[in-house]
Amino acid sequence: MNIFLIIFGVIVAIVILLIVGLITASKRIKKNNKKARLEMELANPLPKEKQHLLAYGANLSLYRCDSPRILPVKEDNESLKEVLASYWDVSNPEEAAETLEWLLTEGHRAKYDQLLIALKAGQSFTEEEVGKSQECYESAQEAMMKKLSFAKSDFDRLNNIAAWDFDRAVNVARWSYILGYITEEQAWSYIERAADAASHFFQSWKDYFISYAFGRAIAYEGDIYDILWNGKELLNEKDSIWNEFSIKRSGTGSQ
Repeated sequence: MNIFLIIFGVIVAIVILLIVGLITASKRIKKNNKKARLEMELANPLPKEKQHLLAYGANLSLYRCDSPRILPVKEDNESLKEVLASYWDVSNPEEAAETLEWLLTEGHRAKYDQLLIALKAGQSFTEEEVGKSQECYESAQEAMMKKLSFAKSDFDRLNNIAAWDFDRAVNVARWSYILGYITEEQAWSYIERAADAASHFFQSWKDYFISYAFGRAIAYEGDIYDILWNGKELLNEKDSIWNEFSIKRSGTGSQ
């Protein structure tokens, strides 16, 4: 019996050490990522009005460990070219312009906004009808309530996944400029259109994050756990870009 207790105690101690080690490593990685982002921001400064525009692409920027305050990214051009070609079918100026126009004028919201409204109303669908979208939607809502302390009422006014399209438009414009598919002037024009549209659609950054998360869950049929920590940083940390700038283009300050 004593041997059993000793073995059990050793196992518990090892598990605790592993958990502590993982938490410590996670914090160290996050700290190093923030330091690297700050160094890039200092080397590539932008005026506040342009940082405000880039705030609408902050979800995907942070997901890729890039700074949401500047145009450059940490990834080398060849790897970025592969990302655009593989995931976006963008390999030249014409395809970049076509994809950006689609994101800004139609995007996934044209197909999935009605599904979101139906799911919010309690309608049920078979997997044959909507794939895993309903399961992912329910999982996303539960995850945001559990990990970000959102209340059910936080989802009430959201009837679109537009942030999923606008956030990605900002980043596709950014990447397309870096690779020379569009000019810097064109990139800022696309980014500003995304920002203006988002400013019209949403009343708060929380709404914007929820819309983005539901877009990822429904259109991409993806688990949102890997974007929750970015959402937590953007919404809760005092020095985050979302807590510096308003969701509305007309002013600054957190919303």
